[in-house]
Amino acid sequence: MLRVGSRSFIALLSLGALIAGSANAATLTISPVGVVLEFGQTSAALEVKNSDIQPITVQVRIYSWSQVANEDVLVPTSDVILSPPIATIQGGAAQTLRMLLRPGVTADAGRERHYRVLLDEIPTSTGGPGHLSFAMRASIPVFVLPQRPSTPSLQWQAARDQNGAVVLTATNSATAYDRIFDVVATLHDGSIRNGILRGSNAYVLPHSQRQWVVQGNVGTGPLRLNVATRNGKTEQILPISP
Repeated sequence: MLRVGSRSFIALLSLGALIAGSANAATLTISPVGVVLEFGQTSAALEVKNSDIQPITVQVRIYSWSQVANEDVLVPTSDVILSPPIATIQGGAAQTLRMLLRPGVTADAGRERHYRVLLDEIPTSTGGPGHLSFAMRASIPVFVLPQRPSTPSLQWQAARDQNGAVVLTATNSATAYDRIFDVVATLHDGSIRNGILRGSNAYVLPHSQRQWVVQGNVGTGPLRLNVATRNGKTEQILPISP
């Protein structure tokens, strides 16, 4: 379950506006936080609950999702039907959003498909002077699995960028997505550093890359990398390329 408010959504609001007066932000609960459709499964549902006392109107759209050069690329798609596309949820009430795959999508048994559902709040003008409306967004991943799902395969590299920071790059050479839960580097001197994600989510799609930056100053010598993913835990020694 994902609870989204001003910290979990992208608030499209300037700093100057935040200082101008008090802010009213709706709180939504979305379940599940990700959708996986097994081969042959053609539909799924999301439940969106409004925990505020005021009604909120949301718009829902779906995009085909790919990754290029550590960036997510979203392209409008007609592969999936979403209903309703716009909904007003009363305070304390819930709305069920239904997803239905078009027949041509389910016929593709050989490859994994990836989508993202974007749920956007439509701000209202209520509240009067001195009150602010937030435009909020939640992004939910959707995976459509092939008939014979494969296993993700990550290859890691460590290299310094132009500023001297050590960047860890994960390349997924398989045809199945992976999700990274934790990246920890143990340096040559024994100190332990966490990897900080570059990007908005820790998924690595097939034949794509994701990057993490090792915190703090990193000296010379190889590092020991411990990674936890949906496919399990791994440990390896990585040299740092200049």
